[in-house]
Amino acid sequence: MTDQNSQFFAILTAIGKAKQANADALGIPWTFAQMGVGDANDTDPIPDEQQTHLINERRRAPLNQLSVDPANPNIIVAEQVIPENIGGWWIREVGLYDADGDLVAVANCAPSFKPLLTQGSGRTQVVRMNLIVSNTANVELKIDPSVVLATRTYVDSKIREELYKLDSKQSVRVATMGNIALTGLQVVDGVTLLAGDRVLVKNQTAAKDNGIYLAAGAAWQRAPDADSSAEVTSALLVSVEQGSSQADTRWQLVTDGTIVLGTTALTFQNVTQGYAPINSPALTGMPTAPTVAGTDNSTQIATSAAVRAIMAQFGLGSTASNYTGNIDTLALNGIYMVTASTTGTKPLTPGTASAIPNGTVFHLERGSSNMATQWWDSLVSNAVPVTCMRTRNSAGVWSPWEQFTSVERVRAVLDTFGLGADAAKIPLIADFSTDIKPGLYRAFTQGHPEASIGGPPENNVAGGTSMTVLVSGGYITASYKTFLAIINFNASGPTRAYIGHKVSAGEPPVWNEIAQTVHLPYRAKILFKTAGVYQWTVPANVWKVFVEVRGGGGSGAFGTLETGAGGGGAGGFSKRLVPVTPGSVITVTVGAGGASVTAASTNGNPGGTSSFGPHSSATGGAGGLVTGGAGGGYGSGGDFNGMLGSGNPPVRNSAGTGANGGAGGGGESISAAVDTTQLTQPGMGGGGRVGNRSQAGADGCVFITY
Repeated sequence: MTDQNSQFFAILTAIGKAKQANADALGIPWTFAQMGVGDANDTDPIPDEQQTHLINERRRAPLNQLSVDPANPNIIVAEQVIPENIGGWWIREVGLYDADGDLVAVANCAPSFKPLLTQGSGRTQVVRMNLIVSNTANVELKIDPSVVLATRTYVDSKIREELYKLDSKQSVRVATMGNIALTGLQVVDGVTLLAGDRVLVKNQTAAKDNGIYLAAGAAWQRAPDADSSAEVTSALLVSVEQGSSQADTRWQLVTDGTIVLGTTALTFQNVTQGYAPINSPALTGMPTAPTVAGTDNSTQIATSAAVRAIMAQFGLGSTASNYTGNIDTLALNGIYMVTASTTGTKPLTPGTASAIPNGTVFHLERGSSNMATQWWDSLVSNAVPVTCMRTRNSAGVWSPWEQFTSVERVRAVLDTFGLGADAAKIPLIADFSTDIKPGLYRAFTQGHPEASIGGPPENNVAGGTSMTVLVSGGYITASYKTFLAIINFNASGPTRAYIGHKVSAGEPPVWNEIAQTVHLPYRAKILFKTAGVYQWTVPANVWKVFVEVRGGGGSGAFGTLETGAGGGGAGGFSKRLVPVTPGSVITVTVGAGGASVTAASTNGNPGGTSSFGPHSSATGGAGGLVTGGAGGGYGSGGDFNGMLGSGNPPVRNSAGTGANGGAGGGGESISAAVDTTQLTQPGMGGGGRVGNRSQAGADGCVFITY
């Protein structure tokens, strides 16, 4: 018996489950076709998935409506309408049949008696089954419209559905002005929203999110009349009711083409005043208007034809107009064609006193000061282009016409005086006694096949060479000239230069060579005085150096009081003026002085050899002998080679009990028994000694002067 504890539900039968699984797996459509109702033999049935038919079916008929529940996409809603002339039985069970006639779903329901009209209580009754399925994608929602009996709810929903598709939408309370979060009750355009307020969202960063929404405390949903692609189409119109800046405005969706809501970017345009408001209309297409006269000066609309007519008056267009007035009194900016009938001051034909009759004048007024500028352009005899300019001062007075010239013509003039870019065009001086105009020239020195007569006395290059000559003068007297001649050398070497002057034409210049750094006294001295090997780089602009090379001095011998000891020989020396090349590297070697000795009756040590590259060298002095002085070193390769001095023999007394050592060669060392003073002059020989140790020789040296 049905009571408050009874449960009512719908399930898929085993056949229904199998068919849905097959449809899902193969992607084929599955169609529900009919609904059956029965009285279950007046029992309270419980749906069983093994059922293949109702317990006691009273009626089976096609479905009136089949749809997906808008609130739950996994619920299929099947509906049948039983007309008022059918009945006379209870409804306790409901079955859903597919297109194959199989019972695919069964449900029980609260008992409801369907009377007949003849019973005096006839009514139309709707039987609806809500069936939960795992996937509605393959369920084909198709019914036969010829058997549909529409319910009022269905009709109402269809009316709303069609109304929602109209482009003209129900007004919104406010419209957004920028990107907002589509959630919560917030302030939009100065209006605090209430739940349910309609809002036109039109300025989202992601334009696909634009549209009409319902405000809510949580996430906003699209309005029901604008929540599907079928309801949001191009030319959608909506009015705005309130807002600080957008109240009483009207907006149109101007996104063209197919719109997929949530994917397609939506753009709304303000069409409150239509597409051509009276105030500042923005016209499209090809609007036309009357053409005003070219001399008109009013607020009328200017067509392109009127603009061209106005431009033509000032030479702006396909052709310039011929000007028949006076070019001296022009007051309007423009380009004017000047003919023989045009009056005013015209430029002169170059080289004549005749005015150019025809041309083009560009006139430019310079503010309200009465000042102006004019440019003239013409082609004289169809061959010579002439371009001129003049200006008018504030008093209304024009300056004379000044002719422009081309870069090519300037270059041609410069070439005449050797000032152009082409070296081959620099003029040649064949005879310095002729009247030479100021400018830059070239000439050849003595010994050259084309040697210039009266040139500088330069003969350092066999076969001659060229020179660059700068000529000035003519301001003291017409024939007075000054010359600067720079000799060109092909090989590396110092440049030589001459200055000259002449008073009268017909005579050669008086020449004098200019002294350069290469001719001046010495500028620096480099001293290498410590034993070792060095690399010296020749400085810039240094072509000759004076070099003095000294070998190292030999050390003295070490003897006894009875015998004494001889002094060491001084190093040799070599002096030379050496040609060098700037930037070249020369090896410099400084020979060491002979080391001192301490053992009795021991000869001294020789000094080392010094050298300046391969150019000059000097050997070191020999070590002192116990019995006598040592010989000095010798120089080689120099302009002057020699020896600084030999070592001296020991000095003994007559008794043979108090001998002194001999002095070293070179002059700095002295004769003494005990003296180990370090010698200071390069290449000096050390003295022989009889006490402590002998005297060491001094290191050689290389002195470079330039």
